[in-house]
Amino acid sequence: MSIRIRIAAALLAGALSVAPLAAQAQSTTIQVPAAKKWKHVGTGVIVPQALAGLPRTGITDSTAGEFDVSIQFGNPESTQLTIYLFRPALASVPVWFDRAETQILDRDIFGHAAPVSDPIAFAPPGTTTASALRRVYVPEKRTFTATGAAMVPLGEWLVAARLSSTSLDPAALDAKLLEALAALGWPAPVAGAAPDAIAAPIQPCTTPAGFSAKAKVKKPDMGAALLGALLANAADDPDIKKTPVEGPQGLCREGKPGAETATYRTLGDGKGYVIALGDAGRTISVYPEFVLDKGEPGYAVTFNDLATSYVYPSFDRLPEPGKAFEMVRKSRPISSSTRGSKALTIHTP
Repeated sequence: MSIRIRIAAALLAGALSVAPLAAQAQSTTIQVPAAKKWKHVGTGVIVPQALAGLPRTGITDSTAGEFDVSIQFGNPESTQLTIYLFRPALASVPVWFDRAETQILDRDIFGHAAPVSDPIAFAPPGTTTASALRRVYVPEKRTFTATGAAMVPLGEWLVAARLSSTSLDPAALDAKLLEALAALGWPAPVAGAAPDAIAAPIQPCTTPAGFSAKAKVKKPDMGAALLGALLANAADDPDIKKTPVEGPQGLCREGKPGAETATYRTLGDGKGYVIALGDAGRTISVYPEFVLDKGEPGYAVTFNDLATSYVYPSFDRLPEPGKAFEMVRKSRPISSSTRGSKALTIHTP
C-alpha cells in the first residue's frame, strides 16, 4: 500500500494556507538499528526486527508527530509487507478497509484484482471481538500471485497491513498476514475501555441521498467559528465516551468509490455524510450544525486532518459532496482546533 494517496496534502495545501499540509506530504525516515525493536509511542505497539520471517527494511513517518507511520518488511521483488500505524479522523474499520480495498482494486500493478472471498471479520491479537477486517485477492497481472489487506482497530488508532507476494498462493498469503499481525507487540487492553464494534464491510446506500443542488454557503460569523471549533474539539476528545455501533459503523457508501475520494452517508436519518480523502485517515464531514438561537440550522463543514480539524462556513442546505469538497479546496477555514488540545484558533479573513 505504498500508493497511499495523500490527497489532502496534494489538493488542499493551497486552500489551507494556515495548515502545514505541504510539509505533511514529505515523509521522514525514522532511524532504528536493524537489530533493535522499535516502539510507536502513540499506540504502544512494539515493532520487531522481522515479522513472519520478513526482515524489517525501513520506517517512515508522513507527518510531524508519528500520526501516520509506515513500516516496511521483506523484498518488493518477492514478498513484501507494510504495516501502517495511523490515527484517522474517523475511527472506522469498515470505512478505511473500504478505502484500502479500492486502492487495491484500482492499482495498475495488479490489473483487475479478484477477491478470493468476502471480507473476513476477525478478532485482533489478544482480543475476542471480531472487530477487524481482512481480505485476499488474486491479481490479474500474474507478476504477483496474491495480495491482501487487513484493518485492525486500536483505540483511536488503526493498524493496517498490506502483503503482496510473487510466490505465495492466496491461502498461504492469508496465513502469513495473520502471522505477521500476531507477531507485533500489542499493548495490553485499556482497563474499562468500551469494546470495539463487530466489523462488517461497508454496503452501498439504498435510499435517496437528499442532497440539494441549491445549497449555498452561509455568511460566517464569530459565533459559528467558535462553536464549530468547540464541537470539532469535543468530537476528537478521547475522554468523551462514545457508544460503539454494530455493523458498518452506522454508514453506507454513496455511489461508486473513487481512488481519490468516497462518500459515506449516515444510516437511518440520512442527515449527514463523510468524505474520505484517499486512504490515509483524512475526512471532510458534513452534518447539521448546532445553533444556540432559534435560527434555521444549516450544515457544518469540517476538514479533519490527522491532528487538526478545520471548520469552514456552513451551507444552508445539505450540499452535494462535490460542492462541499470544492468549497474546502478553494476556501479558507474560519476556525480550527488541535486534537488532544483545548486550544481553539479563530481565523480572520
